[in-house]
Amino acid sequence: MAFGGGFLKKLFRGQDEDFLDLELDEGNEEEFEWDWDHIVEEKHLFKMSDEVQREKYIRSLVEQVKDASTEMDKLANEYNFVTATLKDMDEIEALPTQEKISLQDSARKILFYQEENEANNLKKTTMTEAQFRAMERFEDKMPQAYEDIDEAEKYKVLVKEDLHKLEAEKHAYLYRQAELNRDILNYRGMVIISVFAAALCVLMLLILQFGFEMETGIGYIIVALAAAVAITILFVKYQDATKELARTQKGINRIILLQNTVKIRYVNNTNLLDYLYTKYNVNSARELKKSWDEYLVEVDIRDRNKANEQELTFYQAELLRKLRKYQLNDVYAWLHNPQAILEHNEMVELRHAHIIQRQKLRARMDYNKRLAKEGEKELRDFINKFPEYSRETLDMLERYS
Repeated sequence: MAFGGGFLKKLFRGQDEDFLDLELDEGNEEEFEWDWDHIVEEKHLFKMSDEVQREKYIRSLVEQVKDASTEMDKLANEYNFVTATLKDMDEIEALPTQEKISLQDSARKILFYQEENEANNLKKTTMTEAQFRAMERFEDKMPQAYEDIDEAEKYKVLVKEDLHKLEAEKHAYLYRQAELNRDILNYRGMVIISVFAAALCVLMLLILQFGFEMETGIGYIIVALAAAVAITILFVKYQDATKELARTQKGINRIILLQNTVKIRYVNNTNLLDYLYTKYNVNSARELKKSWDEYLVEVDIRDRNKANEQELTFYQAELLRKLRKYQLNDVYAWLHNPQAILEHNEMVELRHAHIIQRQKLRARMDYNKRLAKEGEKELRDFINKFPEYSRETLDMLERYS
């Protein structure tokens, strides 16, 4: 209802006329008795000769009436909507059995596909939309991409094992090389010692021969034979150690070359893995496999939901088509309450909830109607008692209109 020039006319109606002409359908519903508080400010609290106090007093009354009128408009629309819904319930409940069965069939299908969607949504993965779109881009490359990464990871493990084995073998060769170098030095020292000992023995034999005129021929033979045997043995061992050292050095060189080759393979393999990890935004083949499995589940859920949505839309349209044959105020409301069409108990609960809503709305409307009438009466009383301020009052009414 408008708060404007029409209100000025209503303001000067007779005392017995209502401010708001709203007919409420009470039916057989319970009447609410309210213990109304005094909602208008007492006139004796204001000094009407004071312009500021007078303006506050008039403005509070005008705002009270205006706010109550605006609230009444909102509540009336909501009240009419709830009442119309209750009438729709009566219309549906009064349908012939066959027509009601037809409606229930459509409602049953709607509920079925709604429950299917809810069940599918419970199975949804933790995959975000961005992750889903990323996997969707590589759909044609799977599962080959997983196999490539898995193979590269396994090859990386094998290469690392080969490197460890080669490193261990190289350390064994280096240890043997150190031993052979030590042996060669020892053999050289032993040859020098043998030569020095043989020379010393010859010197002693010479002293015995010429100093003491002893027969030392046999001694020379023994010294010569001993020196020859010792030096020969040491020379053979020295030669063997030298040859084995050469073989050991060749083995070390071979292992180093193998290590270089394997390291190149390892670096290439690592670079390949880094590229594949970056390309598919994962850190391992296992992670890619997990994302792919989740993607397949997500695709299945979305496909089912899409099919369910199509079926749901079909049966919702079918229900609307059937409902439009009857004198209903809002056919679309029943798309959200198919359970009430299907089950009588649900319809009873829905009706009860709407009746409670309507009672509360009517109580609020009564309250605002009372506010408006109290404010209107107070304004009329003020104008009658202080006619000298009637122009000021009307100007404020116009201003708030």
